[in-house]
Formats: sequence, C-alpha cells, structure tokens
Amino acid sequence: MNLRIIGAAGVLLFGLLGCASGGWKSESTTAPDADVGAYTSFGWLRARAGAGGADEAPVSIADANLRSAIRTQLVEKGYREVEANPDFRIGFETATRLKEKVSPPVRIGVGTGWWGGHVGGSVDASVPVGSEDVKTVGETQITIRAVDPKTNREVWLGTTRGEAKEGADASVVENAVADLLDGFPAPRR
Repeated sequence: MNLRIIGAAGVLLFGLLGCASGGWKSESTTAPDADVGAYTSFGWLRARAGAGGADEAPVSIADANLRSAIRTQLVEKGYREVEANPDFRIGFETATRLKEKVSPPVRIGVGTGWWGGHVGGSVDASVPVGSEDVKTVGETQITIRAVDPKTNREVWLGTTRGEAKEGADASVVENAVADLLDGFPAPRR
C-alpha cells in the first residue's frame, strides 16, 4: 500500500511549501476502538516500487524533510523508532493544487456625517484605485496515517492544509507537521 508520493510531485510540493502565506488548518481522527496510547514504538510503511523494479523508490529531499519532521515529533512525544515489529507504522502522502487568490483593488472614499442626540447619519462614496491583484498560490495537503501492522488497520489519520509560495524552507514543514501531530496521542507509560 503506497502512502507516499515520490518524485516530481513531491519536489514541486516542497518547492511550493517554502514560505507559507497563511495558517495551516489541521484535523485528525482516531479509530473508535483504537488505543493508540498503548503503543510505544513506530516504524514506516514501505514505499512503492521505484524505477527499474527496485524495492523502494528513491527518497526525495522533500520526503526526507517530511519524514524527519514526523520522526522528531513522535520521538518528542515518547515513541521510539524500530525497524522490526513496531506497534504501529507511519505513512504519509502529499498533494498540491494551484489556485488563484484574488485581492480586490484599494478603495478611496469620502464621507460626511452628522450626529445629534441619540440619532446620526452619514453619506459616503468610494472609488476603486488600481486593479484586482490575482496571485497563483499552491495549496498543499499533508496526510499522515498510523497503521496497526497486526490488524492492517488504520488507527489514526491526520491532514493539514495551507497556502504556500515558492522557496524551500524545512521549518515550514516542521511547523505544519508539529501542528498536525499535536493531536496524536502520547504513549502511556
């Protein structure tokens, strides 16, 4: 089961992620009967086959940054990374779509008014100055899944979305992942 998009789309994604121009909107859910807090270790879901039939596709810089940010957050919560027999496996995928953001022109106005006692009134008029500002921005979505390998069932799912501009800044990825995994349960000790 492929849970990572690797290659040109991933590079484009994090090229666009550089400087976020808006806040990230995150949401997550835990399977109703899952006890994620009972888990103590994690591993990674396998990537899809790469070119030439290799076992795994090469890891892009963007995927490496995302994987590192996820690892950092899970370790800070108290989970330990293991290769063999983890309590749950983490997978992620990314998607970017371009959208237009329109800003209306600046308006300049003149107004008059009068007030007396408990009543008042005013009249104003305004005119647009300049034209609409249309920018193309990338809206990026990061999805992270936790899968119980014993039951092959998703036990936690989180997504975060945000607008992005060109540039490459790993701290944007780290902040988006930290915000998203804030809702991931910490292990009970």
